[in-house]
Amino acid sequence: MPNITFETITSVLTILNPLKSFKEETHRVEVRKDPLLGDRSVYNPFLGDKANAFFGSNDPALIDALAETSAKTCIFCGDRLERSTPRYPADLVAEGRIRKGEALLFPNLFSIGAYHAVVALCKTHFLKLSEFSPALIENGLKAALEFLKAVYQRDREAQFVTINANYLFPAGASLVHPHLQILITPVAYSYHARMIDACRSYYLKNGTVYHADLIEVEKKSGSRYVAQGGNWHWLTAFSPLGSNEIDAVHETEGDFVRMTDADLQELARGISRSLSLYERMGHLSFNYTLFSVRRPGGEEGSRCLLKMVNRQNLYPNYRNDDYFLQKMLQTELIINLPEEIAEKLRSLFKAIA
Repeated sequence: MPNITFETITSVLTILNPLKSFKEETHRVEVRKDPLLGDRSVYNPFLGDKANAFFGSNDPALIDALAETSAKTCIFCGDRLERSTPRYPADLVAEGRIRKGEALLFPNLFSIGAYHAVVALCKTHFLKLSEFSPALIENGLKAALEFLKAVYQRDREAQFVTINANYLFPAGASLVHPHLQILITPVAYSYHARMIDACRSYYLKNGTVYHADLIEVEKKSGSRYVAQGGNWHWLTAFSPLGSNEIDAVHETEGDFVRMTDADLQELARGISRSLSLYERMGHLSFNYTLFSVRRPGGEEGSRCLLKMVNRQNLYPNYRNDDYFLQKMLQTELIINLPEEIAEKLRSLFKAIA
């Protein structure tokens, strides 16, 4: 029996609401604890009324102006992509860059890791979320995989891998143009390290893999499990890391270098469907990270894991969607329950399938 507990602590409070003529109102605040890491998130159903203050509504005129203005100087657009982006030495990447379809991989000019590559995903400067097609995403993943294989052949110390997406300024992107960033380093960064340590501890204690057990438990529950596509299982997080978190877990592998063409194809399909859901919910900006660990010595407790969240919308004088709760208390705010997100995404997976 999997040793996974979904822990919730509920507090009840009463206020006299001035928006309702000081009528007495009872609130139930729910604090959820992540079963693996213990991270907290907090939910109050009444915060749904405040959602617009957190995310706002996208301003189409502002978005059009941003896309048009930024395209004029974008180094990923047109022939500037070839002229303005760096190359790798031939002993690492034979052609200096890696091209898969429209996707082009090259070094980051401002590296934050031993190997830090960027993938310009397509020729188009701005995309709606429903326009991130499976083929576009798959080409980016294929470029990342080829680069990872080259790094592994060169550097035995390259152990920890993340494939990351920042789309638009609320997600921390410095460029509008759709792109990925690949980090391959000899040391895991904070969240990745905590997750690896926790997965290893769970494996040593229970003799089973945490994320495999999680899939089993969530499948039986049905409330947050979404669907299976090939070797990937899609679900929402009980205690999310960010807004409207959607996760994918590979059934058997913890090292991205072992992904097959079918694995990349199914992962790309799932990411595309998830982004389409975010658009249907009125969102445009997002982050996602795929976590991977090299297995020369056998990280038996790890699985490749994708975590995706949406970010704040684009409107004039917007506020950031992370405040003291997230940045200082490292506790996420739940606006939409994970179970509700799973239900919406489940129907989308079925409709497209």
